[in-house]
Amino acid sequence: MKKIVLGTAGHIDHGKTSLVRKLTGIDTDRLEEEKRRGMTIELGFAYLALPSGQTVSIIDVPGHEKFVKTMVAGVTGIDLVMLVIAADEGIMPQTREHLDILNLLNVTTGVIALTKTDLVDDEWLEMIIEDIRNALQGTTLAESPIVHVSSVTGEGIPQLRETLDQLAQKVQVKESQELFRLPIDRVFSMSGHGTVVTGTITSGVVHKGDTLAIYPSGLNARVKGIQVHNMSVDEGTAGDRCALNLTGIEKSEIQRGDTIAREGTLIPIRIADVLIYIVKGKGNLVHNQRVHVHTGTKEVLARVRLLGTDEIPEGEKGYAQLRFEEPIVILRKDRFIIRSYSPAVTIGGGWVLYHTTKNRQRFSPESMNAMSIGEHGTREELVTLILNSSEKPLSSGDLWQALNTERAELQETLDKEVASGKLIILKETRKYLSINQYEKYFNKIQSAFRKMYQKYPYRYQMDKEELKSGAFSGMDPKDFAALLNYFLANQRLLADGNYLSEPDGKALARILAAKETALIEKVFLTYDLSTGSIQQAAKDTAMKTGDVEEVVKFLLKSGNLVDLGQGILVHKEALQKVCQTVRSLMDSQGTISVAEIRDALNIGRKTVVAYLEYLDKLKITLRKEDVRIPGAHY
Repeated sequence: MKKIVLGTAGHIDHGKTSLVRKLTGIDTDRLEEEKRRGMTIELGFAYLALPSGQTVSIIDVPGHEKFVKTMVAGVTGIDLVMLVIAADEGIMPQTREHLDILNLLNVTTGVIALTKTDLVDDEWLEMIIEDIRNALQGTTLAESPIVHVSSVTGEGIPQLRETLDQLAQKVQVKESQELFRLPIDRVFSMSGHGTVVTGTITSGVVHKGDTLAIYPSGLNARVKGIQVHNMSVDEGTAGDRCALNLTGIEKSEIQRGDTIAREGTLIPIRIADVLIYIVKGKGNLVHNQRVHVHTGTKEVLARVRLLGTDEIPEGEKGYAQLRFEEPIVILRKDRFIIRSYSPAVTIGGGWVLYHTTKNRQRFSPESMNAMSIGEHGTREELVTLILNSSEKPLSSGDLWQALNTERAELQETLDKEVASGKLIILKETRKYLSINQYEKYFNKIQSAFRKMYQKYPYRYQMDKEELKSGAFSGMDPKDFAALLNYFLANQRLLADGNYLSEPDGKALARILAAKETALIEKVFLTYDLSTGSIQQAAKDTAMKTGDVEEVVKFLLKSGNLVDLGQGILVHKEALQKVCQTVRSLMDSQGTISVAEIRDALNIGRKTVVAYLEYLDKLKITLRKEDVRIPGAHY
């Protein structure tokens, strides 16, 4: 059976609570002060069994203008509304403000309950109905039925139940996404039970025993018990009005306006991109205006940073960034109401385009394009925009949270975009890139190589770690490795062990053609079997030591020079001569000594030891007491 929430709305003393009591037999005025003053201050709750068997949760909201913020908290997340208007007074100021709020929250299903009909005659009733129809024109409730009722005589109550039943059949089943969210509208303690919170589950499922987080604080609590319609249950689902008995947290650590969800699924923010509608008759909204923002059960102060304009005229819409004065959890597609700072009057509302965003330039084409896609864009366009705005590859889960959409539909879109070549997937980490993002990363790599060539003109290879720390320091190491693998697989980079180079070979060719390269190699050739060093080569060529060092690194990498250890350098041809002599003597004698090599090559003992220790390290020779014998790699 569908989970349906009905909210009341209307001016103070127009009979909302009395009508709910007549329909359900439940008095929603809980507080002593409410009963003493005869007015609803806090949200009241009841449930109604309709003729079809459908059960509806009812939220009775206050009508007094001082408690509009409580009213907004009550109607957020409702499926249908019962707008209560007293026949003896008709449309009143709070009726109009409630109607504005319902319109801004896009509540499209409702009934007008014309109460106290026993107090007026037919002629007056006709006039009031005409006023109501005029007031409803241009709102989301323009076509709503009007039912005449009296909570005193019971007139029209059966017809109202039937009308509510018909409207309930039209309510769409709520999407039970994996993302569980419950905006808290009440928090209290019960003797023997502990902390209890109530609210309407906007999405997802909660189970008895679950560990959840309270946002924005991030404190954890465990669900000890769940009640729906005053009955204990094992789970609550999207659309349920429920109470959660929590353990591991005190009442004082929670407040109305907080949201309860699974740990790590929500991120408190201070800025959001939004589309704002301004109601008529309340003046224009100007840039940087301070306002009260009501979303879910939360009220928070914010500055409105308008985009593309300096003001939004009344009756018009526009794009903006809301800068909240305290952390708040809000998601794309969430609805909100804005009220002027003082006096607090409803001036507009709208919905969230992006809850993960950045400071946008107010009049830039990029900003306006992003906002337009947020309002009108396809899922494909939204995915591409989110990826293009990201500094890292994103998983399907990251995109799901950013777009607050159905996971299965999102995955279908991602698969289609990858198949068409519009998106790239890194197979090792299952993260996604847009084509623009992919090219941006490649441009960063090219830029890193240009900087390296400029600073070190005799280098053509870059260490992977050097590239990571320099150009991709903020990227997860696994994502970076997967990104490099994609570039390597597509031959946009070449790898030599832990070193990367550009595939065009231009840098290598430039170094090979450099006169400094030829000069340093020639110097080491002249040393023949004698060993050299960077310092000696710098002295013999009159080059800077740093430049010689860079050229030597290149020649070592290319194999033209060999480092025997501790900076003792020889040309490869010299090493080949030594190897030939070692093999010749070893093949004829079976062993060789330092003295025998020294005499055969006519070089100093220290130099011979350096050569032989290098061959030992390569396992070409093996030292055995005072002689060498063939090694494993002889």
